[in-house]
Amino acid sequence: VLCSVVLVGLMSFIPFVDWAAHLGGLLGGLVVGFVIFPCWIRSWFWRVGWCIFGLFITILSFFLCLQYMYTMVEASDELRDVCGYYQQFFQDYECHCMVEEYNFQWNNNGDSGD
Repeated sequence: VLCSVVLVGLMSFIPFVDWAAHLGGLLGGLVVGFVIFPCWIRSWFWRVGWCIFGLFITILSFFLCLQYMYTMVEASDELRDVCGYYQQFFQDYECHCMVEEYNFQWNNNGDSGD
């Protein structure tokens, strides 16, 4: 397990790979482990206690992350145009965005509320 953690940690230094996602996965796995781990504890009291603790931490972290994401994080203006963002770094990048096709289908499928 430790070898996998180190390997994934090293992958965080690859360009365009977000280290925060790997850290979140590590912490999420740890918290889910608190829910699964109690199955092997023989004492009923500690089994229920660790399971409740794991579920509480899982639900709490989920809601705290959602609250943070919706109130504190603002999207970068340069990421609004995803194709343009990638074309900055890769000159031969061809954008195959489906935005135009989606808008075409949306407008041609009768969205007038009939």
